[in-house]
Formats: sequence, structure tokens, C-alpha cells
Amino acid sequence: MQKLPQRSALTHHKIALNLIVAGVSPARQLLRGGRFAHGHHQQQHVASSVSTGVLQAETQGQEAAPVAAAAAAPAAAAAADDFGDFKWTEHWYPVHTLESADPARPHAVELLGRQLVLWRDGQGQWQCMEDACPHRLAPLSEGRIEADGTLQCSYHGWRFDSSGRCTEIPQAIDAKAKAVACSSSRSCVTRYPTRTEAGLIWVWPTPGPEAESAAAAQPVSISKAAAAKFAEGGAGTWYRRELPYSWDVLVENLTDPSHLPFSHHNLTPTLKRSKGEAPMPFTPLHIPKGDSAEDVEARPSFTMAHKAPLATFDFPSAMAPGGRVCFTPPLSVNYQYDIAPGIHMQNDLIAVPAGPGRSVAYTFGVSNAAKVHKADIFKALFTKPKMVPLLLLRYSFQNSPRYKSHLQMNKLFDQDSVFLNMQDRQLALRGKASWVQDYYMPAPCDGLVIAGRRWAEKALQLPLRSSNSSAEQPAAAFISLSAEAAAAPRLPQQQLLNRYRQHTQHCVICQKALQELKQKLAAAKTASSLLLAALVGVLAGVVVPGLLQLAAAQAAAGGAAAAAAGSVGLVVGVVVAGVMGAAAWLAKKAAAAAEQEIAQFEYVEFSHADNH
Repeated sequence: MQKLPQRSALTHHKIALNLIVAGVSPARQLLRGGRFAHGHHQQQHVASSVSTGVLQAETQGQEAAPVAAAAAAPAAAAAADDFGDFKWTEHWYPVHTLESADPARPHAVELLGRQLVLWRDGQGQWQCMEDACPHRLAPLSEGRIEADGTLQCSYHGWRFDSSGRCTEIPQAIDAKAKAVACSSSRSCVTRYPTRTEAGLIWVWPTPGPEAESAAAAQPVSISKAAAAKFAEGGAGTWYRRELPYSWDVLVENLTDPSHLPFSHHNLTPTLKRSKGEAPMPFTPLHIPKGDSAEDVEARPSFTMAHKAPLATFDFPSAMAPGGRVCFTPPLSVNYQYDIAPGIHMQNDLIAVPAGPGRSVAYTFGVSNAAKVHKADIFKALFTKPKMVPLLLLRYSFQNSPRYKSHLQMNKLFDQDSVFLNMQDRQLALRGKASWVQDYYMPAPCDGLVIAGRRWAEKALQLPLRSSNSSAEQPAAAFISLSAEAAAAPRLPQQQLLNRYRQHTQHCVICQKALQELKQKLAAAKTASSLLLAALVGVLAGVVVPGLLQLAAAQAAAGGAAAAAAGSVGLVVGVVVAGVMGAAAWLAKKAAAAAEQEIAQFEYVEFSHADNH
């Protein structure tokens, strides 16, 4: 057997890293001088590596070398080197959705560990600034938007225009003193470039004129299909959820389609644990990375026009016959599912780094399929019965109020949040780089997780600074959970799955629906109480006296005629009482249904052990 060439220590380190990621311990495989163990058992292990996704190596005393790899490993390794000149502060990040942000009030948002305030000025333009009044650092997000379109600090009444310039200081002695104070740079609030596009409000986390120019030249992170839908108008609705775990854990979760049938069992009619019992091979897909018009045109619709993904894979989906998934750092994970020949369903997922142990997820769905009609479902019953559940689901979604889709997404994120919060803590306690040793990933379906983890490991070491300091630290200090925070007592489920705090209070769609449901609940309870009171009145005033009168008439002489005459009123009373009783029961059921749906906006206890 031909002897392989000598390799450097760095090459051996890369081989060891690949073995660890694939689930094979280098300590078990490598002997002195980087050689593999001899013997028939070792040959069997390496031969089986082709199917299990573990890196192969030459045996019988030859130098260690990666001869073959799982479908996912080479693409993951190559993608990790595609780092470029990335900088955290030179990228557009969504901070809210246009449809769900209330334009009448300021909003507290967090980005890269920075506390910001988002508000809409008198010209209808959204603005983003530091969430600290220069007077005494009170949060401007607790302020109010005045009639003249300025943002007022509610502590002492200072006001600021869309540029961050102070326009009012009520405590100033006279007009001259006010003018001097307002013209001082110390009375200004730092403003960040802001834009609205594709249904989202985006912020560029670097202030200043040069940043404005750089930001204007940089596209936002939206897939070609989603951008086209929004350009057409009426594209749909984004869902936004604040989450109790770090950005890198969220990205890892979003790039992992193999967890869907298990973690999200019964979320939809097509998501069942049984769907996850089959192997899930990952096949790397080549996406053109150039900037030429030909490369941009050649990129598929689920990727972005201006930037190729870090890595892309084709896989058999639990939701459809086939699927593809890609990750474009630092934010975007995109899925495309083949739901029928020539028909695709796509999900744009965005993971925003908010702060240590905190992230924000955005989701949006788009499809090239025509609207589903009742006739389509009826036809499929006889021609394509397997498509009926999916058609019913699509029909339900397209005809339901928009808040219904938000409730569905609430449930989806609830199903992951508890163990992702704990995973974040484990990584913080062990060290972010511990995944290399502590993750055991022998299956190729973790290929995109590996690529994302490698990229994140580099990105978290890049310099970043807070908005009020010139001292730089690794980005992990601002957007990753610290070991000290991870050592705190475990958070209760009521806090981890608090739908109201994490979504509803920030979404005018759900706030409106919740308010209407509470009104329905109050009306149903009132109707139930009134109907029950009326029922008691009818029973006491008509039915019971009628029964007594009937009994007395029958006992008296000639009672048959009198009884017949009195029975008419009794029958009417019984019918009225029955109707009132039924109406009271229905009102009570309506109240119970409203209470149950109200809970969907606030908190719903969830246990995977009970999700049968």
C-alpha cells in the first residue's frame, strides 16, 4: 500500500477536529505519531464509516488521512473557511416587524447587547436610537411620542427629533439657555441608520454619516422569493418572538431539520415522530458564490440575490417528499420544501443576537402554490388522498385570521425553549468551544449544524464594543451567556414559555385579537349569568307554580278540564326554560373557549412526555 505524504501538526489538528465532530474520538483512533491502530476490527470500523458519516483513514500502520467523508462533513469544513471580512456592526438586523409594531408608542429593543429605542417620527419614518436620555440616562422607550412627532423622555420632558437632536428642555432658565443646551452635542441621542423593507424594520448598528452611506449600499438579508412576494404586495405576515437563549443556540436549532418530527410532534398533521425514524442523508448543494449577473441569476429562490449561503444541503423532509436548507451568516436560515411537482413551500428564518442568553427569531412563509379551494380538497379525496392533510392545513392557514398563525408559531417555539435554554447554560458552563468535544454527531444530518457552529465560533471572537465604551471585547461578551449567569438556578417553565412577554405585548395583531377575546369572554359570562337568572325566574314564576296548579286541579272535582287549561301555560314555561337553559349552557361553553384561547396569548404549560 502506498505510503501517504507527511502532514503538518495543523493538518493533524484538522483531522482530529473532524473526527471529534463526526463522533469519533482521536484518542481512541490515533496511536503514537498520529498512526491508527492495526487489526481487522479497525478495518471494519473504518469501512463502516462510509455509511455512518465518520471520516475514514488509512489503516495498517499508515499515516492518518481523511480518505472519505460523510456527505455533510466536507461541505461543512469548506464553508467554515468562507469567513470573509465579516464585522458584527456592518450588517442590517431586523428589530421589529412593520405589521406588528405599534407606531403610536416607542419600543425597547435589544441588539448586540445594546439597549435601543425604536419609534416612528412625525413624517412616518421609523427611527432607532440609544435607549438612554442624555439628561440622566432614563430609558426613552418609557417615553411618549408627542403631537409634533418628537420623542419625549417621560422623566423630565426632554424632547428629541428624528436626528437625535434635543429640541426641548423644560427646565432651562430662558430661551437663550435652552438654545445653548440644545445645541450641545451632549444633549443629543445617538441615532442609528434605519430602513423598512420586506415587512421588517432594520437597523445598522453603527452611527454616523459614513455608516449611513455604507448601510445604504448594503442589501438586507431576505431570500429572492420573499423579496419578490413583498414587491408584489400582500405577501403575508412575519412572526417575531423574543427567546431565552443565545443567538448561536438559536442558529443551531434552526439549521437542524432532523429535530422537527420529534420536538414538534403533532404540531401539524404531517409532523409525527414516526416521520423521523427513517435515515436523513444530507447531500451538499453547490450554490454559485460570485457577484456576476449569471451567478446571481443562478442562485435558487430560497437563497439571497446578493450573497451565497455558507452551506446548503438537500435532504428528505418529514414535512414533504424533499427539502433543502441553507445558512447565510450571521442571520438567515432558509428552507424550501417540495410539496408537489413544481410547487414549493419556503420558510425564511432570521436569528438576531439580542444580548447574553437572549435572541430574537423572525419567521415568514412563502409558496408558489395557488390558493387552495374546497373543491381542491374534495377532488384530492379521490385522486391524491395523501395530499388531503396538507391541503386542509393550507386551506386553514389561508382562511384564518393572522393571529392564528402567530398562536401556531407560539406553540412551535414553546416546544424547543426549555431544552434550548438548558443547552445554552451547558455550553456557557463548559465553554463555547466545548461543542467540539462534547457534541457526538455521527449522522450526516448535522452537517449544517457543524458548518454553523464553526462559523459562529470564529464570529464570537471578533471584536465588539458597547455603545457607550470605546473598549473592545470579543462579541461573545455581549451576545453569549456567561458562565456566572448560567450557574444561576434553573428558570421556571412559566418564565421560559411566557408568550405574552416574548411576543403578544410587542404585536398589535395579537393585542387586538386578545382584547376582542376578552370582550367576548366578558359578554359570554354576562350572557350566561343573565340567562341563568332568567331561567331561575321562569322556573320560579311559571314552571313550579304551573306544576303545583296542575297537581291541585287534578285532585279537585272536574280537575281534568282545569288541568288541560293550565297545562298550556306550563308547556310554554317549560319550553322557555329549556331554551334559556340551553342558551346559558352555550354561553358558558363560549366563555370557556374564550378563556382557553386567551391562554394561547399568555402561557400554556407544555410537556413532551404528555405529547402523545
